[in-house]
Amino acid sequence: MSITLTRPASRMTIAEVRQLTGSIYLDRKETAVYMGVSEKFLATHLRDGPKRMRVGSKVLYRLSDVESYMRQMEVR
Repeated sequence: MSITLTRPASRMTIAEVRQLTGSIYLDRKETAVYMGVSEKFLATHLRDGPKRMRVGSKVLYRLSDVESYMRQMEVR
């Protein structure tokens, strides 16, 4: 697969990069909005919350991990 950039990668928005790569990583604020919880909830549920990764000082969540966590929390 060949990718043709219409402008330099350093000038692309986050949305354009996500669309281009197909990878979806959310920061803590985006994850909280997606899940409908507070950022504090995510910060205090480090052991029993969704998987996360640290890149430098930034905490990121893979969308598929967040969705998996939410499925596990379903109440029947």
